[in-house]
Amino acid sequence: MLTTLETLKAERITCLKSGNKNRSAVISLILSAIKQVEVDTRKELSEDEVIGVLTKMVKQRNDSITQYDAAGRV
Repeated sequence: MLTTLETLKAERITCLKSGNKNRSAVISLILSAIKQVEVDTRKELSEDEVIGVLTKMVKQRNDSITQYDAAGRV
């Protein structure tokens, strides 16, 4: 069974081959955030820690959406 990280890496390659630039960019952003945490902690992240990074990213995006809506931005 593939880990989340392995699945993301495989999906990015698939997106690059199919020319789906938007999806590839999002996956690259996710992989970059995971790599940054690995560099900062100087260890390879476990499956739970990768899920934690993804959860944190989702929360940040949802908070940004809420702030944009509150400010009346589109």
